[in-house]
Amino acid sequence: MTGLTASYVTLHGGGFTDPARTSFADRAAAAAKAGFTGIGVQLADLAATGGAAVIGDPAVAVTEAEFLGGWVFAEDPDVRSPSEELLIEVARVAGPLRVTSGEFAAGPADPGRAADALAALANRLAPHGITLAVEAFAWGAIPDYPTALEIMRRSGAANTGLMIDVWHWFATGAQVALLRDVDPHEIAGVQLNDGPRTRPDDPEILHRARTTRWLPGAGELPVRELVGALRTAGYSGPYSVEVNYPGFRELPVEEAARAAYDASIAILNSR
Repeated sequence: MTGLTASYVTLHGGGFTDPARTSFADRAAAAAKAGFTGIGVQLADLAATGGAAVIGDPAVAVTEAEFLGGWVFAEDPDVRSPSEELLIEVARVAGPLRVTSGEFAAGPADPGRAADALAALANRLAPHGITLAVEAFAWGAIPDYPTALEIMRRSGAANTGLMIDVWHWFATGAQVALLRDVDPHEIAGVQLNDGPRTRPDDPEILHRARTTRWLPGAGELPVRELVGALRTAGYSGPYSVEVNYPGFRELPVEEAARAAYDASIAILNSR
């Protein structure tokens, strides 16, 4: 394992689409105190609060950013978006970044066209030390992990990989056995969480994704089994924790950071 990151939504203190309740400096300090080696930022939050300058000299390294979308259906994949420009600024300040990427808009995506767009984007960002971690959402244009894997592979870009979010992995219908088809070097990052089991066709899946992302080990998902399979496969890359649900959002930031860290380390240390 190369470190544990507190993803943006874990410590920002609001709902998924709400503005941050806690400043970046306070989030970073809480993450460092809890034991995290990294913290995540959200591009929309930075754009609304002062851009890359907000990062300053953080108490813990900025290792993860989200969310870079829109490329799946881009009319001209060679045109930089404002989010891409901001991301490059963040990388100049923070150093190498893992960036969660995908498409919230409904599909279906054309895998060939999406792969070409991903390749163009990844190749522009590679010189800045940016890795694109492609994530699947059951309601979006990349609706499952086999599709995400196909797009990533067809792109041919070395600085791409899967973002395996535990909640989305199972909510899109993937099982632990699917990891047998994935080379560990094709995984850019793993986001730990838990929750109730949710079907891909659940009409409330978007609501559940934003309100039932529980602490690792607190739900019905086989988190330990998945982590064990990743370990067996030889994955040694970064882990994050992405937790957000009513009640957790209301915790003081230091308490939230400690709970997220302790629950995640308990999973990662289990055998």
